[in-house]
Amino acid sequence: MEEQRRKAMKQMALYNQLLKELDDIYRVYAKNCNLSETAFWILYCIREREGETFTQREICNYWFYTPQTVNSALKHMEEDGLLTLRAEEGNRKNKKIYLTEKGEKLVEQIVDPLMDAEVRATESLGEQEMEKFLKIMKRQTELFREEIANFTSPLCDKIAQK
Repeated sequence: MEEQRRKAMKQMALYNQLLKELDDIYRVYAKNCNLSETAFWILYCIREREGETFTQREICNYWFYTPQTVNSALKHMEEDGLLTLRAEEGNRKNKKIYLTEKGEKLVEQIVDPLMDAEVRATESLGEQEMEKFLKIMKRQTELFREEIANFTSPLCDKIAQK
């Protein structure tokens, strides 16, 4: 049993290192393109869902960013002339995000080549291997979320009682 646990811990260490390495690839790419990580992912999201418009809240939910982080990035991007924020009829609070011509050109120069590289790397794995990988990663994430919930709730209850 102890050997199995050690093996699982080593596997998780490698898994976490790989996730951090992947994160670093995107972070360095964004930095080399003179973008913050948040700005990069906002542009990525807009390109990925071409034709759809997003609100700040939707970006937060999609990329797991705090509203403050997204708001700050959007303000900078708006000041840089990359996008505009427009209130929709009947909803003045949740503004939709629209790329400007300058923003569209930036997406073409920065996001499109990266997405092409992602597609080539994914295609190199093959459809079945990629589907299996994503299914396993999704399942592992769900199981981990459940495990965290199992001990976080009682732990928070204990802290609250003190």
